[in-house]
Amino acid sequence: MLAAVQGLLAKVEQTGDGEHGKKLRQLLAKAQSERLYLAFCGHFSAGKSSLINRLCSHMLLPSSPIPTSANIVSIVNGEAGARVIYRSDEAQGMGEPRSETVPLDELAEHCRNGEAIETVEIRYPIPFLGEHAALLDTPGIDSTDDAHQLATESALHLADVVFYVMDYNHVQSEINLAFAKKMTEWGKPLYLIVNMIDKHREQELSFSAYQEGVREAFASWGVRPDGIVYTSVKVSNHPSSEWSKLEGLLGQLIELRQPLVRLSLEKSARALAAAHAEKMAERNEPTKEALREQLAVSGEDLDAVQAEYAEARAELARLESLPAELEAAVRKDVAAVLDNANVIPAVTRDLAHAYLESRRPGFKVGWFGAAAKTAAEREQRLAALHKDFASQVETQVARHVQQTVKAKLENHGLPAGAITEAADRINVELTPEWLAGQVNEAAVFGNEYTLTYSKQIAAEAKSLYRREAYAVSDELIAALAAALQPRLAALRAQLAELDARLAGLREALPL
Repeated sequence: MLAAVQGLLAKVEQTGDGEHGKKLRQLLAKAQSERLYLAFCGHFSAGKSSLINRLCSHMLLPSSPIPTSANIVSIVNGEAGARVIYRSDEAQGMGEPRSETVPLDELAEHCRNGEAIETVEIRYPIPFLGEHAALLDTPGIDSTDDAHQLATESALHLADVVFYVMDYNHVQSEINLAFAKKMTEWGKPLYLIVNMIDKHREQELSFSAYQEGVREAFASWGVRPDGIVYTSVKVSNHPSSEWSKLEGLLGQLIELRQPLVRLSLEKSARALAAAHAEKMAERNEPTKEALREQLAVSGEDLDAVQAEYAEARAELARLESLPAELEAAVRKDVAAVLDNANVIPAVTRDLAHAYLESRRPGFKVGWFGAAAKTAAEREQRLAALHKDFASQVETQVARHVQQTVKAKLENHGLPAGAITEAADRINVELTPEWLAGQVNEAAVFGNEYTLTYSKQIAAEAKSLYRREAYAVSDELIAALAAALQPRLAALRAQLAELDARLAGLREALPL
């Protein structure tokens, strides 16, 4: 894919389109860094900066934004500090932008002249970001024009996932709907964050009815986000706040970094190519109209050949990106299934408690032949726990994971039988010995350790199924990629032939 983007960059720069050439260079640099960018956008009054500060557990961003309409602030994990990158002065022959490193407590002072700033890079110890993830804080928007400008002129082409933050009272404004619609056209994961839900008044409207209204409003605009999260930064313990859900979601996305980065590269390159083509079409419209008049008496319709070329190119792009898109989709949906699976209901937890009680030092059954009776009782309790837990995992995890993999990979060219056979192999044998081996002999046995043990076996079982599902889906996707090669070769040959026909038409009809 990098080679394709480099080829696109060369063609774009040949036309003199510096705007999209610069963005493609940024895109290539980002792809080579393999960093996952999680972008936060939103209305000026939606509390976006406060939300990011809480995620980072530090006041990194001022409540009032850095005074410029087009800069981007990136936040990464590292030693505290900041780097301010200024706009390059190409008119004076300064092509390379100037930058300086500043302490965090001096950042606001250095950013007073916001119009001169291109980007700000902030470093701070934020463990959940790890080494390969970053938060992007984009300029707040205040109008539909701002929304369009942010979507088309900012650094959102670098974003792998977009979070759009909205004020509880203004969720259904045209500004929010228009921006979300624009983001769906990019084809990148989009999550909506409804902030300030502490403004909700249950006596006026139930919260569930409010949530349904939000879903319906965006659906009416053709926007179906990957998720909607409701938060309150002001009231941290608000009963309807889904802060833990947001933190968990960020962790899941960071875990899916590699497929998301590959998918984003494809989507951004395609969007920038389309934007470049639109710009060139506007520039060349007078020339195209003159050509149409000349072709009116020729034997071939240029528009028809161009349409055929565009259709073939779109199909080629779709098939080339299909394996990466499927990989990301499978991982995302499998992760959702595992996160939502409750394999330790109350009955199972009680059985775990009974078994752990039998592992407690000093546990004994009877007086005569106590050792044998105790061992038998312990084995009986382990067997009861194993039977119930294995059943829970089978019904809540195995079947759903198998079905998810099947559903995502069907209807893309692989034989249905092969998909079913492979998906049915997603199975993990959880033996009584495995359950026994999860016990920490040094633990203090009691209700608290029962909860710890229950969470541990649930997490370990889900982790095993996650690995199995990923391995099987990767195997199927690799088979699909191989099966697509003849079709891809045919499309490339078709494009070469169409390209030659287009070149011949233009050469035969000089203007």
